[in-house]
Amino acid sequence: MKQRSVTWWFTGVLLLVLFAVVGIYSLWSSQDQREASETKVLGEARLLAEEMTAAWDYVDSAQTAINYNSDGHYDFKGVYCSVAGKSIARIFTQNTDCVVRYTRENPRTGPDAPDAFEAEALERFEMGETEFYGVISLEGESTFRYLRAIPIKNGCLTCHGEPAGELDETGFPREGYQLGDLAGAVSLAIPMKVYEEEAADRTAANVSLFVALAALIVACAVAVNLVLGRQSRQIEAMNAKLEETNDHLAQVNDALVKESEYKSTFLATMSHELKTPLASIIALVDVWERDRDGQSQESIMREIRGNSATLLSAINNTLDAASLEADRYRVDIVPLDILDAVNAVEQTVEPLAREKGVAFETVADPRFPLVLTDPSIIHKVLMNLLSNAVKFTEPGGEVKLEIALGDDGASMLITVSDTGIGIPEDELKSVFERFRQADSSISRRYGGSGLGLALVKEMSELLGGSATVESVVGVGSVFHVTVPCNVMED
Repeated sequence: MKQRSVTWWFTGVLLLVLFAVVGIYSLWSSQDQREASETKVLGEARLLAEEMTAAWDYVDSAQTAINYNSDGHYDFKGVYCSVAGKSIARIFTQNTDCVVRYTRENPRTGPDAPDAFEAEALERFEMGETEFYGVISLEGESTFRYLRAIPIKNGCLTCHGEPAGELDETGFPREGYQLGDLAGAVSLAIPMKVYEEEAADRTAANVSLFVALAALIVACAVAVNLVLGRQSRQIEAMNAKLEETNDHLAQVNDALVKESEYKSTFLATMSHELKTPLASIIALVDVWERDRDGQSQESIMREIRGNSATLLSAINNTLDAASLEADRYRVDIVPLDILDAVNAVEQTVEPLAREKGVAFETVADPRFPLVLTDPSIIHKVLMNLLSNAVKFTEPGGEVKLEIALGDDGASMLITVSDTGIGIPEDELKSVFERFRQADSSISRRYGGSGLGLALVKEMSELLGGSATVESVVGVGSVFHVTVPCNVMED
């Protein structure tokens, strides 16, 4: 009877503690997810602001070419930098709820007049700050506001510089600005509804999991308490089991957090990887349309072709990764002349290497026999390895492709070596994981979605092969891929 009373008391205390902990955890998780959502939208706002600033800088740099004819005479063509910037903003946001506009003090047109939030930002920019953001209620909805300062550039002085009061080409009086003065700001308004709903869903999922785990722990504790005093060894075993469970849950939680971080990084990176070449293509086409009879068409078309290839490669890698994850990638084993495959990738990679100043060499026995394998997979493996090697090799370096038949006559050995930046030893184990690059600075400098090497490994394994790497920082890397293949009889 006394034991039963102690058990009920112990159970009641545990339940009270459980309710208190669940309440505290719910509040903490809600706040944590809200902060995570604001951090995520801040990153996206900064990325979009960077792209809009780059578009503005491009218009500024091209203003002279726009306003002067090929014979050197000034000829204003009605291309306003503000109109161009606003047009680009509409293109960037035409399929989103995000609103992008430009604002300034003493605007020339009514739509550019700042609201209260923008006016506060402009005051801060006058004091030296470069960005201003926060979550406010806008028209009854929670909205993330972000502003980035725009300084006066050389191209701006034509219409906004000295002498103050004199009419410019557009008919407006000049403001008398100096180089470096505050021209205005790019202003972003991003609805928080979707982000807040995602945060609420994540909070609910976290709390549900926490409640289930806490309930499991309480149930186990009650069960242990029922035999307290009679089976001490069993109690010790249960405690050990609980500790093991907690350790396992901690590992699972860490894995979930890392996976979430990887996916968030991937989304931000892919946004940049897809939008940047697309924006460049649009801008280059605009220049081409304005200067169809000029001397820069070949260079523009080369830039368009390069950016289009980058965009297509990113899309193809993403689709291949999705197919592999969904177990829908189809393997098609057919005869392959490996020399044809080498020639195909060589025609694509060699110009890229030459343009970057990197030596490129291929080594393959001209008597290499026909083999049975999947040509598409072999091509993708070669392209991802070689493009990765060229990307991370500085001018003056070397990239080499070697293909040979294995000693057993039933496997193909692919080796890609470079004299690039190399991979730290502690990163070698994760280099073939999805969404992984050495660090964020490498990603910013060299670009890429972090899928290429993961696809090399997964596609090699899809054929029953393997992929490995050896690397020394500052010396270079060597990637080895082995895939089974059947030599066709003569």
